[in-house]
Amino acid sequence: MPSIIKADFHVHPDYSYDAARDTIDEYCERAVGLGLSQICFTPHYTAVPSVINKFGFVRKNGEKIPVKSDWLGDYIGEVRRADDKYRRQGLRVFAGLEIDYCPEIHEELKKRLVEEYKIDYMLGSVHLVNDDLDIMIPSEAERIFTRIHPEEFYENYFREIEKIIDSGLFKSIAHIEGYRRYGAGHNPAYADNASIPFAHFARIFEKLHKKGMTLEINLSLFRDGRNVTNPVEPVLKLAHDCGIRKVAIGSDAHRLKDLAISIDSAVELCRKIGFGVFSLQ
Repeated sequence: MPSIIKADFHVHPDYSYDAARDTIDEYCERAVGLGLSQICFTPHYTAVPSVINKFGFVRKNGEKIPVKSDWLGDYIGEVRRADDKYRRQGLRVFAGLEIDYCPEIHEELKKRLVEEYKIDYMLGSVHLVNDDLDIMIPSEAERIFTRIHPEEFYENYFREIEKIIDSGLFKSIAHIEGYRRYGAGHNPAYADNASIPFAHFARIFEKLHKKGMTLEINLSLFRDGRNVTNPVEPVLKLAHDCGIRKVAIGSDAHRLKDLAISIDSAVELCRKIGFGVFSLQ
């Protein structure tokens, strides 16, 4: 039987400038109380040159600072101290990053994040499509989803995901149906299971499988009351059909109260489909 654990591999502590000021220690305390065995922090890391002046920031000691400034050592040190403290209570703590990727910064990411800081978990995500508009910002999402036909959007979106996979830097893909959050409000096709772009997903999942990567069951839509995983069950079944046998579970929490939100739903879905849960142990 696949290994099933309760772990949250997508958590935004106070280092993410768009998150609440809940600390790593506070998240770990809550994780222990929720019975998690692993937690991985994933502050946003956006160094894409065309948007670095717009999104390329983190928060350190309450101050918003450039993502390329000196903060990673402090972040990783805090995570390592938490791991030492909480492993006695059955919780392992890991240092990850949620990263917007483009080939222009490949060598920079490899040298700084992989070789110098040895980040435990590189989580690739696509926020930026079509002239670097962000599908997760309502005003920018409106410009994307009201002007572009879904098929054109999918071509652009999945091309960016392929770049993440081809880079060889990442362990997992975040919220692979990220367009559902705001796309559906402008075009129902984005939330219609009958319109799922299965051909695109099959191509992506075959590449993920060959690279030894995985994808994430993202639970952020539960905090909006939509009570659906990202991706939805038919897409996850396709991933399994394409050979993927483990998936990460991520709440995408930006506030302490959303840590591991509806994680039992994700665990049961893993059991139903036949997935194990991704682990760094």
